[in-house]
Amino acid sequence: MSVFDDHLAQVAEWFGSTRFQGIERLHSPREVAVQRGAIATDYPVARRAAEAFYARLRELFERRKSITTFGPYSPGQAVTMKRKGIEGIYLGGWATSAKGSIDEDPGADLASYPLSQVPNEAAPIVRALLAADRNQQFARSRMTSEQRAATPEVDFRPFIIADADTGHGGDAHVRNLVRRFAEVGVPGYHIEDQRPGVKKCGHQGGKVLVPQDEQIKRLNAARFQLDIMGIPGILVARTDAESATFLEGRGDERDQPFILGATNLDLPTYKTAYVSILKGFYERGVEEIRGHLLYAISDAELDAAQKWLDRAGVTSLIDAAADKLLSQDQPNLESTLDEVVNRFLEVWQAEAGLKTYGDAIADVLEFRSTEGETFDMDVAQWREFAAQASFYEAKEKAKSMGLQIIWNCELTKTTEGYYHIRSGIEYAISKSLAVAPFADLLWMETKTADLEDARTFAEAIHAVYPDQMLAYNLSPSFNWDTTGMSDEEMSRFPEELGKLGYVFNFITYGGHQIDGLAAEEFATALRDDGMLALARLQRKFRLLESPYRTPQTLVGGPRLDGALMASTGRTASTKAMGKGSTQFQHLVQTEVPPTLLAEWLGLWSEFYDLPRGLR
Repeated sequence: MSVFDDHLAQVAEWFGSTRFQGIERLHSPREVAVQRGAIATDYPVARRAAEAFYARLRELFERRKSITTFGPYSPGQAVTMKRKGIEGIYLGGWATSAKGSIDEDPGADLASYPLSQVPNEAAPIVRALLAADRNQQFARSRMTSEQRAATPEVDFRPFIIADADTGHGGDAHVRNLVRRFAEVGVPGYHIEDQRPGVKKCGHQGGKVLVPQDEQIKRLNAARFQLDIMGIPGILVARTDAESATFLEGRGDERDQPFILGATNLDLPTYKTAYVSILKGFYERGVEEIRGHLLYAISDAELDAAQKWLDRAGVTSLIDAAADKLLSQDQPNLESTLDEVVNRFLEVWQAEAGLKTYGDAIADVLEFRSTEGETFDMDVAQWREFAAQASFYEAKEKAKSMGLQIIWNCELTKTTEGYYHIRSGIEYAISKSLAVAPFADLLWMETKTADLEDARTFAEAIHAVYPDQMLAYNLSPSFNWDTTGMSDEEMSRFPEELGKLGYVFNFITYGGHQIDGLAAEEFATALRDDGMLALARLQRKFRLLESPYRTPQTLVGGPRLDGALMASTGRTASTKAMGKGSTQFQHLVQTEVPPTLLAEWLGLWSEFYDLPRGLR
């Protein structure tokens, strides 16, 4: 059997394995096999982590349990998370953007960094976990059997789901990004359906979605790369349709029920009216506003738009705003322009009568039904049909019922050419159902934490795909005290999500917030109390029996001394942990031992019949 035939047989068996039951691909085993070379390659860290992580997520789904985790801001935080029993780790672009790098300034979560940025952020986290595992194994090798039995072994495998943003472009970009993640040992990746170049944090405004087929192609490109590498990586499909504003194109029929169009064509296009506003400011002497110079709209079209602005009362607002800006020493350009534009939007949208095609027909159907006419469908039946019908299907059905309307979605396009959409949970469900066969987990980005919204989404997905695993963003961008939940409800929120099939739930940039708070508190204490601040910190380490109490051991000093002794035939006199190491100072007993203190607290709790032990 040739190398190619062997590869082809392996890939065909791979496609048919139980791991990929229910997964669809746009590519064939042959197309994967021809991308492999004769020299065997392997990525054992990512491959084994993906196998074990997926199995664990599937087990949790069957039990309706979940992993609740957060995104670390440093490799040390990731190690601590695993040591404390948090099985999975999230690695997000928000924290990566906020941190910056040797090449990138810190900034907002716009995915403006190179596609190598998040994989490069992941690499030291995976290295830290692998080093922690080696340190642990070295320490356990020096324990007695009794000590090993009394010391729980920590699972440091890199169960990570990392932020692949929008894939950073086309097929080649997606595959390059996934390859980089896999090479550094990351087994899971989420890809969102926003447009590259204008991507926003999930909790910012102005989000632009890509057509459904584009998101499927991204996911399939990622799967194709993983198939080539022989890694059963975990793909998470994220949609921002619940709160997005625009859609890049209307070519995919599944998006068409959610596109908004104008039902009144006796007004200028959104783009022309907006550009006319910018031109109006410029002509009045506000030369900082000059976006109209980008476009080559005819004078006749701009004149028609100007007449509409006059009638709508927008021109008088431009006059007043321009006078205000020109009279100020430090004009607030953005807020003044926004006031005019927001008023324009209110008037333009109201006059345009923005609706989906389905809603526009429903309104006519309802009116004519009240006039005594009868149709093949009532309003409720039409709405159910139109919710999933393409423009062609909906228009043909309306035509067969004798219903014709004025409706145009081209009139509403933005200056960039984006379509206005009706966002919401229904659109997010539609987007997610379309990608479900190509993904391992589904994630609906939300504007707040709401269990009922999560339930609505989960039930809709599971009605079609009962075995579909879900993920949920427990974002720090939410003010959790404004969610309407009690403390008890917040405490139980991850558990309730697990019951709905959300197996991986994460605080995206939790590590960033922890890092900031800890630095604020310690910097304040150091400023006010001098070295007492550090002494108090060390006391807390001892009380908690934290491995940070002995920092040299924490970072692997004993193991590295062991390597030094092995490589020098035990002739080296330069052991780091030998005589002279200050670590021995941290072993001096200066307080009541924590075990004795815990015993006292236990007796106190028992004596006073407290419902839970003191700590």
